[in-house]
Amino acid sequence: SPDAVVFATNRAEIVVEAGNPHGVADLADLADPDLLVVVCAVEVPCGAYTAEILDRSGVALTPASYESNVKAVVTKVALGEADAGIVYATDVAAAGDTVEGVAIDAVANVTAEYPIAALDGTGERFVEFVRGDEAQRILREYGFGAP
Repeated sequence: SPDAVVFATNRAEIVVEAGNPHGVADLADLADPDLLVVVCAVEVPCGAYTAEILDRSGVALTPASYESNVKAVVTKVALGEADAGIVYATDVAAAGDTVEGVAIDAVANVTAEYPIAALDGTGERFVEFVRGDEAQRILREYGFGAP
């Protein structure tokens, strides 16, 4: 069977309420003790990425809570129960105008890669489709990055 190939990527972003009422500009701002920051638990992928980002950046956080999934982080921020969190760019995009994303410095950020492979000679056309222009346009529309 062919090797797996990456068909899309995703980056982390800081998620804030629409209008960014607390003026969060970067990771260092999340260390402000007056901000309520929520993150994913380290046992789930978004939490592992968050831990890596914080380690790379040297920013020390004291989160108000550790959530079991990225949607819980976005929801708490969208509802005003938290001021900020760290999630995937695609989750910020999916939340529409309820939240905004603040970029994380590329040096500290991580890239999640999404691989695909056809097994035992099946699915080659699907793999070609997913890597083609039309599917890549759709993936970009939902906030995914190019491979």
